[in-house]
Amino acid sequence: MEIAIYIIGGLLAGLATGLVGLSAATIIAPLFVTVLGMDPYIAIGIALASDVFASSGSAYIYTKNKNINIKAALLIAIIIVIFTFVGSYISADLKPGFLGSSVNFLVIFLGLRFIFYPVKTNPNLIKTRNKSFLVIAAIFFSIIIGLTSGMFGVGGGLSILALLTMLLGFNLKKAVGTSVFIMIFVALVGAITHFAIKQPEILPVIIASVSAFIGANLASVFANKISEVVLNRLVGIFLLVYGITLTIIYFI
Repeated sequence: MEIAIYIIGGLLAGLATGLVGLSAATIIAPLFVTVLGMDPYIAIGIALASDVFASSGSAYIYTKNKNINIKAALLIAIIIVIFTFVGSYISADLKPGFLGSSVNFLVIFLGLRFIFYPVKTNPNLIKTRNKSFLVIAAIFFSIIIGLTSGMFGVGGGLSILALLTMLLGFNLKKAVGTSVFIMIFVALVGAITHFAIKQPEILPVIIASVSAFIGANLASVFANKISEVVLNRLVGIFLLVYGITLTIIYFI
């Protein structure tokens, strides 16, 4: 039973990462906490480790298709990574129940975000905004993304995607590619920090990571064949139903 959950969680997480740059931890952490009763902090650590493999697989494919902005990615990644480290330590002192319920509610929020406020491409957006404002806003939101990723292990990929598309005007494909590239480093720092504080069993880490890598590669290959409108709605509906189901199970 547990092995099946590890595989399912990893595959679903990888698919979400490859299709729209969603953090693999968004799927894995709440699933392991709710269904397996795993310590939320350990579940987030495993999820972040899986995210490293899922994001690496996706980033490779998006790089081949020239859909990654390395310069922008490195600048944003440095800020996010620093505060991911901070967030990881902060979450170690939070109560397990708080972490467990929070990740489920975050999944629901992300689902609603995709459905009602889909990611849209606006290539002229950056030209209409003051450069100083863009820099300050990018730094501010990068700090928030880092803290959230470190504390809850979820939302990083989507938040980066929103930052790149809504604030910096990236097209969706390049935003997804850049997002998963950044998440490699964010997830790696978060996973190492979590594992240094609480060591998980090696089996779920390996199974979930391999499954996430496979799912991410498969999804990335087909990502360019799906329209932005359909992609947003499908992912939004999936996350909404997924989050509500896990929340109901959690409180039963």
